[in-house]
Amino acid sequence: MTQEPEKMERLRRLVVELRLMEGSAEILQRRLEFLQAALSDLRIAENSLRELKGKEEGSPILVPIGGNTFIGAKLGNLSKVIVGIGADISVEMSIDEAVEDITSRISEIEKAGASVQQQLEQITAQIQSHRERINELSSQLQGERRGV
Repeated sequence: MTQEPEKMERLRRLVVELRLMEGSAEILQRRLEFLQAALSDLRIAENSLRELKGKEEGSPILVPIGGNTFIGAKLGNLSKVIVGIGADISVEMSIDEAVEDITSRISEIEKAGASVQQQLEQITAQIQSHRERINELSSQLQGERRGV
């Protein structure tokens, strides 16, 4: 019974660490979801630009306006497109430059996503390890209290 206070303190510390790790895992999961949404958005833009590149000015197109709703329009001059580069700043580029820029950003986001995924896997393993140690310590303390 002399080790019970030490075990209780260790158990409390493990529980606090577990809560901190779970909070970190939630933040990483949200970051990963954000990166996946950005990646999806950029891939749509890249594919759209590649598809539009071969179209002639005046070609009929459907423009999405949200809620799975479209309006008909005619394609304008595609010699220049406007590309958002962040911080509410946009730059005029050729389609080829825009595709290159978007492809580069896709690559950067994929790398960031892989890094976040790796961090999430590591912290998930640590969480599992902490849970196992908490369960083990808790069982030991219950056994000691029962006199087992």
